[in-house]
Amino acid sequence: MEALLRRIHPNHPSKAQIEEELRFRKAGYRGELSLDYHMSQLPQNEHFILHDLRLPLWNNTFFQIDSLLLSRRYFTNYEVKNHSGTLTFEEQQMLQTYEGRTESYPNPITQAENQQYHLENLISKNLDIVLPGTSFVVVTNPSSIVKFDPQYEQIASQKVIRVGAIRQNSELFWKKHQEHLISYTDLQKISQLLIKLDTPLKPDILQEFRVDKCDIHPGVYCDKCKCLSMLRGYGTWKCKRCGFTDKMAHVQALNDYLLLIGNTITNSQLRFFLQINSITVATQLLGSLNLSFEGTFKDRKYHLSLEALKK
Repeated sequence: MEALLRRIHPNHPSKAQIEEELRFRKAGYRGELSLDYHMSQLPQNEHFILHDLRLPLWNNTFFQIDSLLLSRRYFTNYEVKNHSGTLTFEEQQMLQTYEGRTESYPNPITQAENQQYHLENLISKNLDIVLPGTSFVVVTNPSSIVKFDPQYEQIASQKVIRVGAIRQNSELFWKKHQEHLISYTDLQKISQLLIKLDTPLKPDILQEFRVDKCDIHPGVYCDKCKCLSMLRGYGTWKCKRCGFTDKMAHVQALNDYLLLIGNTITNSQLRFFLQINSITVATQLLGSLNLSFEGTFKDRKYHLSLEALKK
């Protein structure tokens, strides 16, 4: 979404929707980072911790887990919520009231319990191992106010916790379950199975936000003045607006190309996307990135990956 916003017209009809969804997802990501920090304080020799799992259910459907704590005694599924404002938990929904507006979301307690149920079944089906689980909704936004419907409070108050209570919550649960139910080898098997089955979502971002490929503006982005205004010259990129120079600015452009267009690129496609004319310069840039490729020099396709571009 960040790459898309860099490369569409400011008046594109989908811009506001993309910005709103990006804001929502960034808030969720910050919440998960907050949970990661608190979970990292747990004793590492007693637990395995896995994040952002997307696991198969049936017929090309999946269930997702934000953070999972595995031990030889039990597992705990944590569903992260980083919403602002006042959160009211009811049996059928969660209400968020923020800046005078109230929105309804599915009950995250039910969400977390469904994930727990599916995970227990997945482990049992694939490994014939029975490991009991529990689940919690973790509110990570420190400024949010949590309320419960009085008729639902007895259940909800036991399942909704603040992120700062992760360590105490885990220690309390640990003390209640002293018996090892599975071996360390079985614990490793479960962890390896989940990592193997994890299927990260690869969305078609253009289709999701109704953006045509022809709406994607080519060019090299200037990190200083935030425009597609960098020109190639004398071994570096220089912004024609502010004069900022950056030898590696093409890497960010190729990262955008990978996220928005595709994972292979030819010399001519690179020249168009980076807005350069020289075949020689394009060849030198591609060669400097040590990308894998296929085909002869004339019709060569280079393979792009986030890992290769990060290097």
